[in-house]
Parts: sequence; structure tokens; C-alpha cells
Amino acid sequence: MFPGFTDADFDAYAAKKWKSNVFNRERLEVKQKLLALGRELSAGIAAADGSPLTLEASVEHPAQWNHKQVEAQHIFFSRSEAARKHLDGIMAKGQSLASLLDDPTPQRNHLFLAVTVAHDRIEVALKLHPDARVDRQNLERRTEDHFEREKLSVLLSRLAPGFQVGLSTEPLLAADAITEAQLTELVARLGEPAPMALPGGPQRLFYIGRAFPRAAVIALGAGFLDAARSAIVSLLSIYHFVAWSRENDFLSIRETLQKEKQSKRQRGLAQRDEVRIVRGMFAGTLGIVQEVDARGGLKVLVGKLAVKVAADDVEKR
Repeated sequence: MFPGFTDADFDAYAAKKWKSNVFNRERLEVKQKLLALGRELSAGIAAADGSPLTLEASVEHPAQWNHKQVEAQHIFFSRSEAARKHLDGIMAKGQSLASLLDDPTPQRNHLFLAVTVAHDRIEVALKLHPDARVDRQNLERRTEDHFEREKLSVLLSRLAPGFQVGLSTEPLLAADAITEAQLTELVARLGEPAPMALPGGPQRLFYIGRAFPRAAVIALGAGFLDAARSAIVSLLSIYHFVAWSRENDFLSIRETLQKEKQSKRQRGLAQRDEVRIVRGMFAGTLGIVQEVDARGGLKVLVGKLAVKVAADDVEKR
């Protein structure tokens, strides 16, 4: 059960403690409270198809992926591991090794909802990294269309006062007052090359969220659960609008995934490839591929005889 946050919980993220392992225990206790909050919230949030979003937490100790300092503690809600696997291969293409080392977490590749405890506040937000290419481009395509852009504007206008939208490294705008033109510009700029930033510097993310001041959170005690739930649920419809899925596909990614699946079955084999059959009646013989079907079946010419084998039963020479 979520007990609420105290002054000591917020003090665990004072700047003087960020880089020290001495305060790992303090931060671990806050992490456990955040996870308790997350488990309570999980019951009310799901992907558009009804599948549960995965709950994860950031580490409480200085490490490579937080640049040896713990400025804040986070929990994340995002698509399940199985759903990620469909998209990660596509998104890995074009990502530099430096960018992956700078932030190797799954959150850089997928739209996510987050609850963050910092020294002076708690934030509840939807965030989108520029490298989450499938979700980002899905959002871009939707906002290019007047009617789709209008739908997103309406969703933003329905958020409670205090919600803001923008790029996280810039001044934010009131979510209920942003214009369609401003929204289009923000989405377009997210995909543009970012200025060179120092490792560990602030990440440029598309952000929709609100901050709860420290004093207000402490005063609410365990009642902060209701405030957090209201904020998360209000962002969920926007999560569904942005997140790519087979039902929310403005990129024809479905075709791409099907082609990748077919390519795996065919193991990169094509007509006229020379192969060695490694299993079955013709094991050890050489042949030339004549046909490759979508399911990975091959017709291989062995001498003057055409035989049917599976792609897994041959090795390319």
C-alpha cells in the first residue's frame, strides 16, 4: 500500500547527494514507495488494445546510464517487452553507439508515462525521446493531417490547469492554450538534429505533464495516489493517440514488420545463391537456389534434380 511521501523522501535527491553511494539506502526506500504507487496506478492504465503497460523503475545508485548521479527517481509505464521486440530492430537502425551509451534504457525507444520524484516536486508526464522513431513518426504523420491534429488539440484542451506541453529543454506552454500551429512546430522540431549536448546533459524530449510541488504532495499524504491517478488517466488518451500499434498505424509499419518476419524465415537467401544442404536426405550436397517462398521454403537444384527444403536446412556458401 502506498503510504505517501515525506520531507525525507524529497531530501534524498538534494544536489549534494546525487553522486554519492552513501545515500543509496535512502533512495531505495523512495524507489519502493514509488513502485507501490505504480502498482496502485497500474490497475487503471493499459495500452489501446487493453494489454497492461509494463511498470519499471530507475536505479537508485549512481551508474553509467545515469551518468554517475541520481538527480531524481522515476517509474515508467510503457509497452510490454513482447510489443517492444516488434519495433526495437527498426529503431536500432541509425542510432549511434554514442547515443546508446549515453542512454541505453528502453525508454529512449518507446513512448512512456512517468512519475518522477525530485528534490522540490513530483512530476507526472508523458514523454517521447527523438530516438523513439516509430512513435515519433506516428505522431508526426497524425499531426500533419488537419483532422488528426485537431483531435490532439482537443485532448490537450481537456487537461486540467497546470499541465504543460513542449520540448523539455525549453520553456513549456500551457497545454490547454497551445495552438495547432505551435503543436505542429513542436512535433516537427523534435525530429530535427539536436544541438550537440554534453554527456549527462538534459535530454530533449516531447513532454506533456504537470508538476506537484513538494509541500502539496506531503500535505496529501497517501491521498496523493488519487492526484497521481487523475493525472495519469488524463494522459492515457494522449498516450493512445501517439503510441504506434497495429490499430494506430499511420506509418504502414505493419508491412515493414511483415517483410522483416519474412526475411528472417528466408535467412537472407535469394535465387541463384549457392548453398550446401545440411539436413535431410540430401545432406552434404551442393545446390543452387531456384525459388524462395514467403514461409522460408526453398527449391534447390541439385545436379539436374529440383528438391524442396527449408531455409533452416541449408547453409549459404
